Amino acid sequence: MPREMNPTDGNVIDTLNGIRLYRGLYSRVARNLGVDPSYVSRVARGERRSKSIESALSAEVRRLEKRLQPRSYRRNAA
Repeated sequence: MPREMNPTDGNVIDTLNGIRLYRGLYSRVARNLGVDPSYVSRVARGERRSKSIESALSAEVRRLEKRLQPRSYRRNAA
């Protein structure tokens, strides 16, 4: 039986905060490169190819993943 989600549960809050960080990913990349967000979306889905957009998406995802790491992990990794 699935566990009921408790709004005070740190794991749920951490997950939601992580999801929020990804919101707007395509728009941020598009704005930085001066292209349309729908084009970034098509590159991300593999419908189009663009090295610069692929690189920018990878960099943005790495930046977001770094923000999602626990602080203790970030300190130990440095």
